[in-house]
Amino acid sequence: MEVHTLERLDYDKFLSLLANYAVTQLGKKFVRSLRPKKDPTQELKFVEETIELLRSSESLLPSNAGSVDVEDVLTKLNSGSILEPQELLRIADAVAVVRVLKERLERLPDTFTMKMLAQAVEPAKHVVEEIHRCVDTNGWVKDEASENLKEIRHQMRSTLSEIKKKSDSFIKANKVFLQDPICVLRDGRHVFPIKASYKGQVKGIVHALSSSSATCFVEPDDFVPLNNTLYELREEEQREINRILRELTTLVRQNVRRIEEGLNFVATVDSLHARGLFAIDQKAIVVYPSSRKVVRVVQARHPLLDRSRVVPIDLVLPEDKYGLILTGPNTGGKTVSLKTIGLFCCMMMAAIPLPCEHGSEIFAFESIFADIGDEQSIEQNLSTFSSHLRNIVLALESASENSLVLLDELGAGTDPVEGAALGLAVIEQLKRIGCKFIVTTHLTPIKLRAVNDEKLMSASLEFDPETLRPTYRILMGVPGGSHALEIAQRLGLDETVLEMARNYLGKDYFEVEKVVEEYQKQLVLMEKRIEELEAERAELEKLKQDYEQKYQELKQKKIEELDKELKQLYDYIKQAKRDVDETIRSIRSKKDLASLRSASKQFENHVVKVKQIQLNQEPAEESQISIGDTVRLRSGDAIGKVVEVRDDRYIVDFNGLRLEARAKNLVKVARKGTQVQQAIHAIKPDLKKPEIDVRGLTVEEAEPLIEKFIDNLLMSDFRIGYIIHGKGTGRLAVGIWEILRRDSRVKRYRFGTSSEGGTGVTVVEI
Repeated sequence: MEVHTLERLDYDKFLSLLANYAVTQLGKKFVRSLRPKKDPTQELKFVEETIELLRSSESLLPSNAGSVDVEDVLTKLNSGSILEPQELLRIADAVAVVRVLKERLERLPDTFTMKMLAQAVEPAKHVVEEIHRCVDTNGWVKDEASENLKEIRHQMRSTLSEIKKKSDSFIKANKVFLQDPICVLRDGRHVFPIKASYKGQVKGIVHALSSSSATCFVEPDDFVPLNNTLYELREEEQREINRILRELTTLVRQNVRRIEEGLNFVATVDSLHARGLFAIDQKAIVVYPSSRKVVRVVQARHPLLDRSRVVPIDLVLPEDKYGLILTGPNTGGKTVSLKTIGLFCCMMMAAIPLPCEHGSEIFAFESIFADIGDEQSIEQNLSTFSSHLRNIVLALESASENSLVLLDELGAGTDPVEGAALGLAVIEQLKRIGCKFIVTTHLTPIKLRAVNDEKLMSASLEFDPETLRPTYRILMGVPGGSHALEIAQRLGLDETVLEMARNYLGKDYFEVEKVVEEYQKQLVLMEKRIEELEAERAELEKLKQDYEQKYQELKQKKIEELDKELKQLYDYIKQAKRDVDETIRSIRSKKDLASLRSASKQFENHVVKVKQIQLNQEPAEESQISIGDTVRLRSGDAIGKVVEVRDDRYIVDFNGLRLEARAKNLVKVARKGTQVQQAIHAIKPDLKKPEIDVRGLTVEEAEPLIEKFIDNLLMSDFRIGYIIHGKGTGRLAVGIWEILRRDSRVKRYRFGTSSEGGTGVTVVEI
């Protein structure tokens, strides 16, 4: 994905925020390097799995993950220097982190695709083992590092032991000459503190004098050979240690590529971990690129704004429209809305979760062109208008039908008449290109074009006429005014000046503004009523779930009553819910007040009827019944045949559905086969083929149809059904499997075989 002028979308600022969620410095650097890519689907799947692990409190990164930050050591290694023992230990610790992380990923269930990240990593385990064999945790090169070093240190210990014995003898024999009865080191040689007045009494080499000259540090002649031997052994020891460190450094250098691949693996997982933490903290969701050329964000929040104050936006640019013209007052949030859309596109294509709600959908644009904010180039002697025009020229020259163009304040910065004409021409050219575009403007001719052009959409930032302040909510389908006079009034401009401005604008202008304002008010009222209907629909949904649970209990536990009234209520609530769903969709598409009133009245009738329905719990009398009798449930119409008696209970076969009932809940009926068949037929649906086609629908649209399909399967002779959803991006199939997983009536489900339609079909067994 190609993005022009990323800085105008605050993309790098956002990455700096995201990097704070990373644990390692390598991870932070990786996050800051994230860029939109052509197809982020696989990486988005990794992010989704990471979020799942984090929500289940599954530990992924080791507690010492910060040990992988060894860039300074690798830099020294590349310079050709020999690594010190502590630096070698840091390399070993870093490789150990890689090994632990690889093992943790490999232990994940097979359903986690992020396991593949570990497959390409092969930690340099032998390097760690060799370093730990030679160097202890304190950075001391061990005796066992080589046989030569072991022998040298053995000789050193023997020599020191001999020096110790001789020192004890010397001190005992020369106490009178010694300033203190000790042996000390001077320049690596063992010497004794002799009183200056007795220095001639001890044969040896004077190495130093005390500051007062009262003490001479003398190396007796007998100690010279031993000190010489010890000095030579220490020199030999250091040469051997340097040789060992050189060999270890060479070993690290030979495996540096594997080590760097492992570190990059940790950085990659850390970046996924950071994106997962961001998603949980910011209540963000994973949005996969859509194959439909649409932009839809639901309750989108710009991640750089204060979460406690930001107003979420809802914005839609449908598949059948080229552009959206966004209008409204200054300080109303138009620029922020534009940046939010552009930033969300980049974030999604960089495999970053979006802080919005489910239902959001964004096309996988191949390129984005953004001209947002004021720009004045002093170095190039360009005015703000010239800078904007340069960005527009780039977009018109380079954009394709799979591009997104974002233009802030189109036509501004010059004469309004000329600016409007230029803006209209730019819009027409963008339409010819066939790309998607979102434009903000204050210019009336551009607003009117959006209203009159069926390929364009209008939207505006809501303005509260009572408080004279913007609400920052986007009203789709409604052009908005600039409200310059209202804002000026709020900021204290003299009323005389405001009155003169109103006179200059003229009566016609205010008539148009009045119509637009009334349109906005009606839309707000309609949206509020839709919210109320949504709440009432949720209440109906809860009722439906409650009664569905009771209905399932009746079937699964084989209790004695198949309550006809309960089933009728269950079917009625499902139909009522479908009616409400259809009404809400109709209102949203038409925004018709008459439809709204009609739907509201119909919904109230539903609620009254539901409240009036009560379950029949009337007791029944016992009767004499035997095997082979035709019976019906006292509180229902279904007719069946008694096939077995168990103590005081009877097993009744209702056309394959066997229920257990007490005698008092059964009524004998005449043996009329036709009546039995008619009764059985009455509860069977007219299901000629056990399949349903939901291709082209969203998951939300398909759910009620699939529930009805499962109902029909249960009441039919079929036990296996076929749900045709197509292959596409796979999102519909995933949603359908989630619906089936939640449905306790479904035994199992799978993709179809090649002869059944492959992964474009889900086979369900009830």
